[in-house]
Amino acid sequence: MRSSLITVLLSSEKRTDLLLFLKEKPRTIEEINSELDTNSVATLPQLKRLKENGLVVQEDRVYNLSLLGKILVRRMESLVKAFRLLEDNYDYWSGVKPGGAPLVLFKLMEELMTLIPDSCQGEDASSAYREMSETFCSSKRVLLIISHHDLSYLDICAENAKKGLKVSIIFTQPVFEKFTEEFKKELDTLLLLENVEIYVLSECVNPPTIAVTDTMVLTCFCTGKNDGSENNTMVSFGEKAVYWGKETFEYFRALAKPLASAVKSGTSSRSEEQF
Repeated sequence: MRSSLITVLLSSEKRTDLLLFLKEKPRTIEEINSELDTNSVATLPQLKRLKENGLVVQEDRVYNLSLLGKILVRRMESLVKAFRLLEDNYDYWSGVKPGGAPLVLFKLMEELMTLIPDSCQGEDASSAYREMSETFCSSKRVLLIISHHDLSYLDICAENAKKGLKVSIIFTQPVFEKFTEEFKKELDTLLLLENVEIYVLSECVNPPTIAVTDTMVLTCFCTGKNDGSENNTMVSFGEKAVYWGKETFEYFRALAKPLASAVKSGTSSRSEEQF
């Protein structure tokens, strides 16, 4: 029996995963079960539903998208990625203040999601920092947006900046104020280095934390809980990911205020006077 195509496409995560998996090429039932970590008892009813609605065709034991299926899956893929991006990081997005997520940020996040199949993996925070530290050593420049309170970023930046690495940092206003209060010594170390430039975003803008090296982009959707319960860090590799990271950094740098060059020879407390 035919159902609404919207219902068929989006009401079942299993059917959604099946359609996206078949987008790449025709698959046997064995390939489907293996790659999607399922079994025929769960998969066959979903495939039957898709065939009844003209989205999937079958030849022997091989399943493929129909022409209608191919058209609809191409259109729904970006929507599904957007849903999953928002759902997987719900705490971050729900905590963004009104006006803190310009529409272009959603576009940038959607573009990031297109990189995931080839170049991205989920990481816990400690693994991500370790990966980031290693790539810093071999990079010529690092771009960093810091939107949550974590001293690890300052330590990594200071250590490598002393070795000649060029570092550009954008702080959100609350994080910058927090660092000037609690991590003054570490921030002063950065301010005194000629190869470090620092910017501060207005309080209403709250991007995710992003670190861009020559070969890698780290994106962290942190809510500031710091309770070890979050696993919301993505690590992306390759030219496309780095290009995305640079474009994202430049977008937010245009919205930020640079610290005056005079601050380089002063203290972080003096930098507060710039705002």
